[in-house]
Amino acid sequence: MRNIIGVFGLICSGKSSFSKMLAENLNALYIDADKIGHSALIEKKDDILKLFYNDDILDIYNNIDRKKLGKIVFNNKEKLKLLESISHSYIFEKIKELINTTDKDIVIEAALIMRTDIYKLCNSLIYVNSTTSSIIKRMKKSRNISEYDARKILKAQRDVKNKKLYSDIIVNNMKDYNNLCIIAKKLGMHYDFKSKRIFKQKRKRIFY
Repeated sequence: MRNIIGVFGLICSGKSSFSKMLAENLNALYIDADKIGHSALIEKKDDILKLFYNDDILDIYNNIDRKKLGKIVFNNKEKLKLLESISHSYIFEKIKELINTTDKDIVIEAALIMRTDIYKLCNSLIYVNSTTSSIIKRMKKSRNISEYDARKILKAQRDVKNKKLYSDIIVNNMKDYNNLCIIAKKLGMHYDFKSKRIFKQKRKRIFY
């Protein structure tokens, strides 16, 4: 039985780096749900504009501006739900299509996996954990935003952190990049062994 692994965690927790390393160790297909979400803004543009007709969400090229849209939905729960009602079903169907294109193991990186039905496609879930201070530091550097805005985004993702106990494995990304590489390699061996077993028994594991 092949592995279909869902990786989730807070923004800038290190889940992207970890997911790619794990996929490489398993020679698995890596799927980035966030990138598929970007495609949804193009494919579902008309539907989104109907919901946000009173808001300025277009750029100079008449495309949906992710930053403008992000500022609106992170400050308005109702509008966030409206956007998710369109994007989540699109992302789910695209991921399902990609899974069906291969017999290889799959690693799906999806921050909001527990808000969608994507977790139902997986036979294992990994939560990537990191400290709030480290996450904010990475957000300020990579996204060029203030600490205030970073904390607002984290507040909107509280449910993601609350769902970590639904994961089969919790990866504590508390050290450096090399340590994350070691964890990805260990888990690559773990999943490689697991896929060859006839009888499988889930258990919670924490890697430091």
